[in-house]
Amino acid sequence: MPREFIVRGLPTSIAQDGWWLNTEVDRSGESVTAGAAPLFGGQSVEGRLPKFAGMVLLILLGDFLFWGYAPGLSLAIFAWGLFAVVAMGRPAKRGVLGPVILLVLATLPTIEHVQLLSVCLLGAGLLAAVAWLRVPAAESISAGRDWFMTAFMRLVKTLPTSGVLACASQLRNLRVGVASGGLIFGVSSKSLLRNWAFPIGGTLVLGALLIGANPVLEQTLSQVLLIDLDALSLARRAVFWSGLGVLIWPLLTAPTPTAPLNLTTQEWRTPQGLNTGSVLRALVLFNLLLALQSVMDFSILFGGAALPEGMSYATYAHRGAYPLLVTAMLAGAFAVAARPFLSEHKALKPLLLLWLLQNVFLTLSAALRLDLYIDAFGLTYLRLYALIWMALVAIGLLLVGWQVLRGRSSLWLMLRACALGFGTLYACAFVNFAAVIATDMLDRGANLGRSAAPDWHYLCNLGPMASKAIAQGMDRNPDLWVPQHYRACLQPDITYPNWREWGFRTGRINGYFAGDLELEATRHENSVGG
Repeated sequence: MPREFIVRGLPTSIAQDGWWLNTEVDRSGESVTAGAAPLFGGQSVEGRLPKFAGMVLLILLGDFLFWGYAPGLSLAIFAWGLFAVVAMGRPAKRGVLGPVILLVLATLPTIEHVQLLSVCLLGAGLLAAVAWLRVPAAESISAGRDWFMTAFMRLVKTLPTSGVLACASQLRNLRVGVASGGLIFGVSSKSLLRNWAFPIGGTLVLGALLIGANPVLEQTLSQVLLIDLDALSLARRAVFWSGLGVLIWPLLTAPTPTAPLNLTTQEWRTPQGLNTGSVLRALVLFNLLLALQSVMDFSILFGGAALPEGMSYATYAHRGAYPLLVTAMLAGAFAVAARPFLSEHKALKPLLLLWLLQNVFLTLSAALRLDLYIDAFGLTYLRLYALIWMALVAIGLLLVGWQVLRGRSSLWLMLRACALGFGTLYACAFVNFAAVIATDMLDRGANLGRSAAPDWHYLCNLGPMASKAIAQGMDRNPDLWVPQHYRACLQPDITYPNWREWGFRTGRINGYFAGDLELEATRHENSVGG
């Protein structure tokens, strides 16, 4: 058997155009290429065929789950289907228990309710689980973390464009193969024509004779051919399939890292322009300025100090809440930048800890201002999210302070800050904020009377997830005045979606109203019977 001669470093275009340099002769005297350009880029057809078959199955699954339906439970099913295909091609001895648990946690928010946050958590969890499947078993936790972060970052880096580039590469290989002598799939077009012309022609002739002799087959075939095909719908569906394939392919061919990044030694660089003297002077001035701000805030919020003439507590709260929050965030960034200089002067660490502590109180002051504003004007999405963000900033500042006090590394702070952020987002995915806002608005309006009625327009725009809370709030406060033109939009809209669109939160709300309808029907039957 002749040996294959490979020239290392030879450009791809020359290697593909020179396919005729490496040929064998079959028994019929026809030349058959031994070094055909591979269909799937750098690997042979046999090497990529299982992945290609998996992609086709996933595209069919995606068409069945998504085409013509709103996303719901289908997202979780498709994510698990994709994970199963990737898991079948994982490296040897790579366990699946950890990735499975991770994907279960990422799937739960989507099963609860499909929203932007839950979809992002599912996507991030799926990427992390796929990357986890690609890393080898590590001897220590830190080594496993480095391997995982390397695989995850490589996957995220290649995800946006690798599917498009792979598709373009296949089209280019096909074009080059045709231009190089009619070579497709490793077989010349002349050989393909010679081998298949008679079988296909004979099948067509035999089929025509059988159709003429079989009326049932003829009628069935005529019905199939008379199907009215919508060209625009087919084109849209083909685009959907192509887009799904472009998204799926990078996950099926996720790269396996060859060496992990050493994240333990990575430290944040010191910003230019900072030195020991500038940091010391800045901390002294910043602490004095912040102390003045804190004294004035506490004298107004708790000491009963008078506000400027013409300014209400609502205006005072609105003007100060968000700027103070931004100030606290900048303070945390400055503390991280100043940390490398702490060992060069004994006063720097106490001043930095005092600075962080004052910023925690500044964040609490901003939260108190926002609470005053909510008391005056009610709760909204933005105000609720601002309260959560203020709590995160305060905890983050305490983490920075603990890092400074205990001499922890930047990686220690980064991992805990990320865990805090992702943990908060994950918990928020299970909270029905629309219901929280509706309950607060209705109870507040009932307590304050008609002069401070709820914002009915905002309530009507909260969507179906607030319908149960609105109904319960109206039952608790039957004397609550509702404008006539808002009563229709506050009525519950009970919908029973397809199982693909199902969500646990939607199911609970529909079950609540279905129970009310059954109770009303029972009461009506009893009254009629009596």
